[in-house]
Amino acid sequence: TETEPGINDLNQRCVSENPHAEYGLTDNIQRTVENEKASAEKMSKQKVDLQALPTRAYLDQTVVPILLQGLSVLAKERPPNPIEYLAAFLLKNKSQFEERN
Repeated sequence: TETEPGINDLNQRCVSENPHAEYGLTDNIQRTVENEKASAEKMSKQKVDLQALPTRAYLDQTVVPILLQGLSVLAKERPPNPIEYLAAFLLKNKSQFEERN
């Protein structure tokens, strides 16, 4: 029994457009995977670039922004335990600044 000619053509096109369709990966999932791979490659390249920076530029790119904000909050609040307060601030807010790096 032969299938209709149009169905084979359609199946062939779907496979060629999305090579992972047979595994149930939709185009959206495939795009997400490709974006994640590209992002990981970019992050890897960026880490290499950070290692090549002079000391001042490295610090400016990585920790100065969060330290300045933390010190500003610390100066306003003036807690009795400033080092612990700053450490907690850094840990609490690091995700906001890691995205920028």
